[in-house]
Amino acid sequence: MDFAPISLDGFDYRENALARIKRYIHNITPIMFYRTNDLIHSQRVLWHLEEAIPDILKVYGDGFDVGFSRTLALVHDDIEIFTGDVQLYDKEHMESDELEALARKENNAIPIIVKRYNEVANGFDYKELLTAAKEKDRLEAQFVSFFDKVDGGGEAWHEVWAGNHYFLLPAGGKHGQEGGYVRRLNEFPNKYPAMAKFFEQFLQYLPKPFDFKSVAEQGKPHTEDSLQKNSNYPLYERWKRTIIGHEGIDFLVTQVEFD
Repeated sequence: MDFAPISLDGFDYRENALARIKRYIHNITPIMFYRTNDLIHSQRVLWHLEEAIPDILKVYGDGFDVGFSRTLALVHDDIEIFTGDVQLYDKEHMESDELEALARKENNAIPIIVKRYNEVANGFDYKELLTAAKEKDRLEAQFVSFFDKVDGGGEAWHEVWAGNHYFLLPAGGKHGQEGGYVRRLNEFPNKYPAMAKFFEQFLQYLPKPFDFKSVAEQGKPHTEDSLQKNSNYPLYERWKRTIIGHEGIDFLVTQVEFD
């Protein structure tokens, strides 16, 4: 499908701010060979979503707002410009009072960020977009959240295939089946019932358990040639193809941190 460019007039320096927020900053992932930032990540989430939109429309038709979802994909992490990137691993281990405090911080940041940039983003209410990203009470926001995690999983799998053992836990848990992004992505059909009929028809979007440890033990830094080899892990292959098709290979093969 062809998509119109997303217009973010009045969002001066937003991309610079997102580029300063590094991904996967946590003591369990101290080294990330191909560490990215929120600017790269947000653009990739948009591409992952766009690749899936033809399938989404087969299931939901006019019940899915393509324009809103695409805009949301691009701005879904804007709130982190003020709150910072609180790692999903930490959120999952927070007590209820800690989660409430984080929610208040995020809610308070929304009017601040709207005032800094613009009330309108690509023709949509910017506050409504940011609120949807946080509350996930719209189908479009649920799909953006899914592809946000697809990209997070892809980043982890990319590290594992490069031999980075630090990413075994986020990739799929200690044994590749009970945790990490394998678990998180497979929770979506139950967590968001409106999405269930999509996964009934397109089960291939969900990851399967895998022996990531064996992969990491044999892994080596990526090269142009190695990216063309089939990992035999379909969702990682889809992640790679989408990024290469839109972005090329530079970020995928240029190692920026070393163990």
